Formats: sequence, structure tokens, C-alpha cells
Amino acid sequence: MIQWYYGTQGQQQGPVTEETLRQLMAQGVVTRETLVWRDGLLEWKPMGEVSELLAPPLGAAAAMAYTQPSDYVMVPQCGLAIASMVCGIISLLACYVHGLAAIPAVICGHMAIKKIRESASPMAGRGMAIAGLVTGYLGILFQIATLVFLGFFIFQFTKFVP
Repeated sequence: MIQWYYGTQGQQQGPVTEETLRQLMAQGVVTRETLVWRDGLLEWKPMGEVSELLAPPLGAAAAMAYTQPSDYVMVPQCGLAIASMVCGIISLLACYVHGLAAIPAVICGHMAIKKIRESASPMAGRGMAIAGLVTGYLGILFQIATLVFLGFFIFQFTKFVP
């Protein structure tokens, strides 16, 4: 284990471990201007010039690697994809008028997928656009089925009306 010496008030202190020296720095007992020395150094140096004391300890560096916000990049969300999915869900929930929201869901879904594919930077929302397309097409299918059923029902009842 490396033993460090440091100078305060004109006197040599130590030996101390690197961990103890870091604790003294955190407490303000030693500063970047405090002279330090260890076996292997040619002369006493200000603590601010000794790179191994300025770097965080290995355990702390490894822990910080996972917590620094700079490691995470926010990817913009495609607004058309959100609109497509919302319209698609509404088209499934709207009774008798599925097509009113289904057509915008399909249009926004196709526009969103094209925008995401052609975007120069990464863009999120492809899954929502696909969900909007699926629910939009289902809404159109339900609307067509509703119209066919109503047409058949009306046709059957008008046949027997005198």
C-alpha cells in the first residue's frame, strides 16, 4: 500500500493512506496547494499537480459511470406517431362512427413512419405509429362492417314493408 506524506504549517505529516489523504481533503485539512510526497516521486509537489490524487478512486469512478446524466441521450418523440395511436384507440372506442378517427389514425401513422425513417437523427415512436395504423385499419374495418350490417338489416326490413 502506498504511503503519503503531506505538509501543513511547515511540518511534515504522515505517513497516511491515499484514502485518508482524500478524507483530509474532503474535510478541508489539505488543499490542492498542500505539498505531498510518496516514495517514487522526485520531489514534493502541490496536491493539485499529482494526477493520481485528483482522479476519483477506482470504485467511485465505476459507480459514477452509471449515474452520470451525460451517458443518457434523449431521443425526440414523433408527434405524428402519438396522434396516430390516440386516433386509432378512439376509433375502436367510438360507437357507430369508427371511421371518423380511423382515417386520421391511418394517415398520421403512415406520415409518422415516413418521418421516422427519413429523419437524419434518431427519432422514437415507430411502435406507436404501427399501433396507430393497426387500430386505425381495424376502426375502418369495423365501420365497413357496421355499414354492411345496417345495409343488410335495412334491406331485410324494407322488403316486407307494403
